[in-house]
Amino acid sequence: MSNFALAGKPVLVTGGATGIGRATAVHLAEQGARVLACGLDDDDGKRLEAEQRALGRALKFQSMDVTSNQDVGKILGRMERDFGGLSGIVNCAAICNTGKRIEEISDEEWDATFDINVKGIFRICRAGFPLMRRSGGGSVVNIASVHAVATAARHADYAASKGAVLSLSRQLALDYAVDKIRVNALIVGSVNTRMSHAAFEAPGGPEALGLSFRPNAIPRVGEPQEIAAVIAFLLSDASSFVTGAGLISDGGMLAKLM
Repeated sequence: MSNFALAGKPVLVTGGATGIGRATAVHLAEQGARVLACGLDDDDGKRLEAEQRALGRALKFQSMDVTSNQDVGKILGRMERDFGGLSGIVNCAAICNTGKRIEEISDEEWDATFDINVKGIFRICRAGFPLMRRSGGGSVVNIASVHAVATAARHADYAASKGAVLSLSRQLALDYAVDKIRVNALIVGSVNTRMSHAAFEAPGGPEALGLSFRPNAIPRVGEPQEIAAVIAFLLSDASSFVTGAGLISDGGMLAKLM
């Protein structure tokens, strides 16, 4: 029988105060996981922790910058000290600077995108895998994007970074299978988060981009909770034969040619 249980599992969620990260942290806590959510949105994170504490759920928040090795080290130290180990990592922290062709992107903008979207995952996994190994293994979910596979105009740095997330996830899966650590990338489509709102609020809204909120439309805009449910599957033992994959959860976006 497949085991979807997450009760008692210690899980770290980056970008955990807003969007997909927040929805994931809440969903995992609802399933009984012990969750440490982290990110730069301190006010949102503190409200999240207070809400979950009031519901009796084991969810904590700590401020962390994934571009800081010192912050990452503190987070992993807390996982070991307060949570007793590490069974799951969800790397949601990301930025998306769109609207420019490559000749219009500065070195600083390009580097910032890669420092968070790719090197942030590198830092978290490099520091977290020894603890995960000592915990007997576990599962890692890295949030990629449809832009890793098929992109749109003026997304050069974001598309390149998410392609790197997909490749990095496959490499980590290969290198750490011996330690019973599974690693997968989740290729998400358009999701109703703060990152997407600028596009939704443009003239014509999501429909002008060929998207819809209608549940029977392809492609449609997803809700963060829908992505969180897929992440929970990838963290659970029910997905024990899934590793090195780029699992697609995009509302049919990549299925549609025009």
